[in-house]
Amino acid sequence: MRRLLLVAIPLLLVGCATDVPGGRAPAKPTGAQAQRYQGTATVLASRDHGPELCLGWVADSFPPLCGGLPITNWRWDQVKGEQVAGGTTWGTYRLVGTYDGARFTVIRAEVAPPTSGPGAAERFKDAPRPACPEPAGGWEVPDPSRRSERSLAPVTSVARAQPDFAGMWLSYLGPMGDNVAEDPGEFVLNVAFTGDLTRHQAQLRPRWGGRLCVIRQQRSYRELLGIQRQLQGSAGKELGLRVLGTSIVESANAVDLQVVVLEEQPRAALEARYGVGAVQATAALTPLA
Repeated sequence: MRRLLLVAIPLLLVGCATDVPGGRAPAKPTGAQAQRYQGTATVLASRDHGPELCLGWVADSFPPLCGGLPITNWRWDQVKGEQVAGGTTWGTYRLVGTYDGARFTVIRAEVAPPTSGPGAAERFKDAPRPACPEPAGGWEVPDPSRRSERSLAPVTSVARAQPDFAGMWLSYLGPMGDNVAEDPGEFVLNVAFTGDLTRHQAQLRPRWGGRLCVIRQQRSYRELLGIQRQLQGSAGKELGLRVLGTSIVESANAVDLQVVVLEEQPRAALEARYGVGAVQATAALTPLA
């Protein structure tokens, strides 16, 4: 088995059990580099840049494109499973290494097992459930001809125009077909506001003939947009976070935040600044105990 020492930190072959050639313990790093992190991600090198760890977006092209963290000690001849096309080399790996806030240094790398997208049953299982309990007489369907996703436009337009609009999502009660617009199955339209629910119910019901759940949530959609913009801007840097991406999860009434790493202090600072549950933060690299 080939081993090669790179910048005093080895990048091991797949299946290698030791961290250092000969089994000797490595010198323990100090300061911020003492913490090891693990993650699974694409490593990509192109004509434009050397090996980078793609923790954010990866363009679905051939060859793929991405921007990420530079890797200080990557060598393609020490790993397997890479692909090469158009001057780009890439592969997906399980990695252990250190992160100094700008660069990643690999300690261990192995080819990640292939994955496939979730099937319809799995997507249904993970979909949000109706926010309202089922009425005693069952869900009302006043006009079955206006209950498919094709009929959502009028109710969506009215709901999102309200200043206190908080979110809108569908909750499926049974397996989804291949074409939901033509074969809608059984779903509930959930619409959330921060204000008068009785008034909003009266606004929406004439425009929607299917199952309807109108609920109250804590934060308006405008508030969530404000939080998202702050995190994408100066707030992320102020909190010491390297932001990879953000999105609004309307069913959770929260902003989803993806970062490189997330320590306890920034996590607590997010909660203190925006409130409990306002930001759902996840890290691409997690500490290795």
